[in-house]
Amino acid sequence: MDTMVSDDNLSSSLQTTLAVGGALALVAAAVIHRHKDKLSSFLVKDFAIEEMNQDTDWQRLTISAQAQGCSEARVAASLGSRPLLTTGKSNTDDRLYTTFYEGFQIGKDIAAKRGDGKCLGYRVDRESAYQWVSYEEADQIGTEIGSGLIQLGENNGQNTFIGIYAVNSVEWMTTALACHFHSMVYVPLYDTLGEPAIIHIINQTLLKTVFVDKPENVLALLKLANQVSTLKRIVLTKKLPSDKDLEIRNKAKEVGIEIMTYNQLRELGQSKPAVHHSPIFTELETLISYLPLAHSYEQTIELYCLCNGFKIGYYLGDVRQLADDLACLKPTLMPCVPRLLNRMYDNIQSTIRQLNPIKRFLFNQALSAKSDDVDKHRIKRHMIWDGIFLKRIQQRLGGRVKLIVSGAAPLSPTILQFLKRVCGAYVVEGYGQTECCGISSCQMLGDPTTGNIGVPLGCNMIKLVDVPDMQYFSKDNVGELCIKGANVFRGYYKDEEKTREALDDEGWLHTGDVAKWVPTGQIQIIDRKKHMFKLAQGEYVAPERIENIYIQSKYIAQVFVYGNGYKSFTVAIIVPDAEVLEKYTRDKNISGDMVELCKKKEIKELIFNDIKQLEKANSLKGFEIAKDIYLHPELFTIENNLLTPTMKTKRPELGKYFEKEIEEMYKNIE
Repeated sequence: MDTMVSDDNLSSSLQTTLAVGGALALVAAAVIHRHKDKLSSFLVKDFAIEEMNQDTDWQRLTISAQAQGCSEARVAASLGSRPLLTTGKSNTDDRLYTTFYEGFQIGKDIAAKRGDGKCLGYRVDRESAYQWVSYEEADQIGTEIGSGLIQLGENNGQNTFIGIYAVNSVEWMTTALACHFHSMVYVPLYDTLGEPAIIHIINQTLLKTVFVDKPENVLALLKLANQVSTLKRIVLTKKLPSDKDLEIRNKAKEVGIEIMTYNQLRELGQSKPAVHHSPIFTELETLISYLPLAHSYEQTIELYCLCNGFKIGYYLGDVRQLADDLACLKPTLMPCVPRLLNRMYDNIQSTIRQLNPIKRFLFNQALSAKSDDVDKHRIKRHMIWDGIFLKRIQQRLGGRVKLIVSGAAPLSPTILQFLKRVCGAYVVEGYGQTECCGISSCQMLGDPTTGNIGVPLGCNMIKLVDVPDMQYFSKDNVGELCIKGANVFRGYYKDEEKTREALDDEGWLHTGDVAKWVPTGQIQIIDRKKHMFKLAQGEYVAPERIENIYIQSKYIAQVFVYGNGYKSFTVAIIVPDAEVLEKYTRDKNISGDMVELCKKKEIKELIFNDIKQLEKANSLKGFEIAKDIYLHPELFTIENNLLTPTMKTKRPELGKYFEKEIEEMYKNIE
C-alpha cells in the first residue's frame, strides 16, 4: 500500500517538476492574473457543470423531515417535501428500477449506447494491460452461473444462500450478479474470519455451495468438512496450481465434497434457460476495485456503478502494488479508506519537507490557488498548478481521477482539506454501516468543509436521540445518530436479540455513534457510544476520539487506546511510522532497526512529547490522556487479525494481543 505514494520516483519527480516549472510559474502568474478571464478556458479544465450548485444553499443543507413524517429528524434540503426515495433512477434518462437486475439492464443499455460496452476489467499479470468483459458477457455469465446453480438443486429466492470466499475479481462480481438475477443471497467469507466464524456462518446460513479462488482456502474448507454438514460443493473461480490440483481433488473425494470449475458450472447453466426475478460524471467512468467486496461499502459502490453503465477494473490482489494497477487502469472513481489516504498524505508531506525554500514556496502557491477553487465549490485542473506542480501526485492515482470517496472510518480534517486541493478531484467523506447498505450520508460535491460526514441520502432521514450517560441531549442538537429509510436492514439473520438492540419499534437504526448537527446542516461525528468504556471514577471515555487525535502525529502510523472500569486512566499502544522514524534517527545518528528503536527511551520520549502537544491542542480532559505508551514495531494488519477487512481496529483482539504490555504499563504507573 505504501508504494502508492512513497517510492523515490514521487520525491525526485516532484522536486524536478517544481524546479523546472518554477521560472515558468513566476512569469506566468502575473500574466494569468492580468488576463485571467481570457486565459481561463485555455488554462483550466473545469469539472463542474455550471448548473450543478447554482440552487444549493450552502448555509442550509438539511431541513426538517416533517414532510416525511418525522419532525425531529432531518433530510437533505435537496429532497424538499418529496417522500424518501425507495427506487433507483438512471442518471441519463430518469428510468426507474426497483431491483438490481432491472438496474443492471439499464446500465447495460447505457454502456452500449453512450459508452464502449465494457463492464468488468482484469489483468493477467503486472506486465499485461487490462482486459475487459462486456456488459453483454457479464449478463450472460451471471445468467449461466445462476441457471447452473438451479440445475444443481439450489432454488430461486432469498432463502437460498451462496458463499463467496475470494478476493475482488471478475468472478466475484459475476457470481454476485448470478445471485442478484435469481434473488439468491450471497454470503462473503474471508481469510481473517478464522475457523470458528466460518463454521458458524456456514452452519447458520446452511450453505451448500461456496465459490473459492485460492487453493489454501479450498483446503481450509475441506478440513472443516465434518463440522459443516450442509456444504456439498466448492466451485473454483481460478485454475488450481498443478502441484495442488491432485491433492485437493483427493481430499475432496475423501470428505465427500464435489469440486467444480467455474466454466463447468457455466456450461451446466447453458443447458437450461434462466428465470430472472424481479451529473458531473459521464457514462464512461471507471472504478478501481481493491477494497474488500466482502464489505457492503465496496459492494454498494460497485452495484451503483453497474446500474449506470460504468466500468470496474479489479486490482491484481496485492494492495502494496496498487500504484501499478492505478497507472494501468487510470480510473476516474476511487473509493478509499482513511488508512490509505493517511499514508498518501504522510508521504507527500515528507517530500515537501525536503524541498528547498523556493520550491516549497511554489508548492504553497499552488495550494493557495487550489484553495480558492475549493472555497468556491468547484474543482478545476489548471495548466500550471495541476499540469506542473501537482501533476506527479495526481499521476500516482492514474491521472484521471474525478472523485475520491472516503469511508469506513473518520478521516482527519487536516488531511481531507489537503487532499481536496492536491488531487485535482472531488474528495468527499461519507458515513454508513452494513446495517444501512454501507452508506447513509455523504458530503455534497463541492462542499469545501471538513470534519463532517455530509447530509442524509435521499433514501433516508436522520435524527439524534439522547445519551444521558454521556450528557448528550437532542435538544442541544447532539445525540446518538439514528437512521430510518429504505436502506435500513430488517434485522440480523436468525438473531432476534441483536436485532432488538439495533432497531427500535419504529424501525430506527441506532448506530452507536454520537453526532451533532453543525449550523450549515451537515452531520459531525463527535463520539462513540458502543466502544466507550467507563473508568474507575465513573468517567466515560470514547477511545476512538482519542486515537483520531493521536494519529495526527507524524511519528505515529497506528494507535490503540485502552482503559477499563478498574483503572482511573488510559494507556496506549503505538506503532511508529517506520519511514518518518527512520529518517529522524538517521538525522540524529541513532542506530537500530524498528524493533530496537521501539525499545529506546529517547524514541519513546519523542513520541510521548509529540502526543502531549496534540492533547493540549485538542483540549483533552485529564482522564482521557494516556498516562503511558508502549511502542510496537509491527503494523496491525488483516493478516495478524488485528484489523478488519476495511482496516478498522479489532478492539477485543488488540486488548488480548497486548494484554501483557498493558498490564506492565499499569503496574509501572501505579
